[in-house]
Amino acid sequence: MKQNYAKCVAICVVLLTATAAWAQSLQDAVARGSVRIGVSQFIPWTFANRDGQLEGFEIDVGRQVADEMGVEADFKVYEWDDIIGGIERGEIDFIAAGLAITPGRALRVEYSLPYTESGAALIVNKRLLPDAKNIDALNTKGVVVVAVGETVSAELAPLFFDEAEIKTFTDGFAAEEEILNDRAQVYLTSVPEADVLLRRYGDVVALLDKDPLPAWVAAFAVRPGNQSLLNFLNAWVTARKADGWLEKTYDYWFGGDIWETDAKP
Repeated sequence: MKQNYAKCVAICVVLLTATAAWAQSLQDAVARGSVRIGVSQFIPWTFANRDGQLEGFEIDVGRQVADEMGVEADFKVYEWDDIIGGIERGEIDFIAAGLAITPGRALRVEYSLPYTESGAALIVNKRLLPDAKNIDALNTKGVVVVAVGETVSAELAPLFFDEAEIKTFTDGFAAEEEILNDRAQVYLTSVPEADVLLRRYGDVVALLDKDPLPAWVAAFAVRPGNQSLLNFLNAWVTARKADGWLEKTYDYWFGGDIWETDAKP
């Protein structure tokens, strides 16, 4: 009995110690002088410019968060389907990647207050589907639909396309290559990414006119129990919404194409 009691006490001590360690990541970041931010490459959220340096909306956001925390921003790039894994493995302190809030993801991470909104969009290859008018016409055998795995768009794909072939990829660049090189007829993506594709490749792709597709809001994400960092991020979102910084920065990256001259083609 005493041995079992001792084992239980030891286990509790280990768990409490581990929980305390994870919960101190805000203090740890301040102590080491850097905060580790998980990002994933989707234009214009995050991308490498012609000089190989990271740019984008989330890069500006991450740098501003770090600056107000009094530390350096240490960006770590992940494939989209592994970015939450980076949190779970303790490799990063928080995610800033346009991460949509979903109940399923909330089982693995804790979300901050939302700081952006987005929604789904359907891009079609005009060379392969010159007469595409609606989703029903696309939902047929022989049509290939691409999406980025583990995104809300990928989750929506089977709801709209139960007859077409659905292929998922680890990042937006790979999915874009499929539709731009005539290997797919449809790309189910987000509205901002669709806007960029239309500006760059309007001779190849078109936006399928449709009633508004499902929308979502996105937020930072931290490891469960990391309340001190979550409190800071919530305060940051509230303050930067109030003073217009988030709106101004969002409009720069998503409302125009001034930045595109420095982005890789």
